[in-house]
Amino acid sequence: MSSNQKQHDYWNGEIATNWVARLAHFERGFTGINEALMAFARLESGMAVLDAGCGAGTTTEEIATAVAPGRVVGLDISKPLIEAARARSSGATTFIEADASDYPFTPEFDLIFSRLGLMFFVDPVKSFANLRRALKPGGRLAFLCWCPQAEICYLWEPYQAARDLLPALDPTPDNEPGPFGLADRARTACLLQEAGWHDIRIARATPSSLLGATPKEAAEQVMNMGPLARLLRQADAALKAKVLERITPVLAQWATPAGVAPPAACWLVEAFA
Repeated sequence: MSSNQKQHDYWNGEIATNWVARLAHFERGFTGINEALMAFARLESGMAVLDAGCGAGTTTEEIATAVAPGRVVGLDISKPLIEAARARSSGATTFIEADASDYPFTPEFDLIFSRLGLMFFVDPVKSFANLRRALKPGGRLAFLCWCPQAEICYLWEPYQAARDLLPALDPTPDNEPGPFGLADRARTACLLQEAGWHDIRIARATPSSLLGATPKEAAEQVMNMGPLARLLRQADAALKAKVLERITPVLAQWATPAGVAPPAACWLVEAFA
């Protein structure tokens, strides 16, 4: 049984089904984030790369193209997401359904890459130490995680605008297992150092996130992300309609000719084994 059983249950339930159903929308929004992380990762031909928390495999496939004829393995705790990744695979990648916290890694990779996949650990020090076992001597970790949720304008401002309509339940706090589990830059650096990593570098990035063609479409997307997704999971259609009406004007402030594209707020993290 996974040591992250709560996260295992979470990522094998409704959230994963919803993610697969809205995959094209999510991936469109991650375009700028992907570009920032891919540049940060410094991928090279012939590399062996582990994509940890690979989700439905979009980044895994991009990595495979960049490192060909290298080897790329995607690993995720979610069965629905791994099944989607395998179904979409070009054949240049391998996918494993497992928990990075306790998977029996051997030192076979040059790089561990992760886009928003490492914030969910119940015991981050133990989990990051286990990931380190996957790297060859001198191997590198390159990942992206969210900054504090209050700094992610397109999640926080709509949540605040609709807060009086929502259940009396606060969002998952920063630095607890969840989307914002590595939000504190200094804390993340300490966790990595305690887990045996060195030469740690953490930089802030604000790539754009294309949420939709119109403010309404962007609002619908935001209702499936961050604090609103958690608070609306059990909501009825009437409440969702009220929230949508309330937050659509908030999203309109980031409208551009290409669509609604607010800035994200992320940490780019590098460390060596």
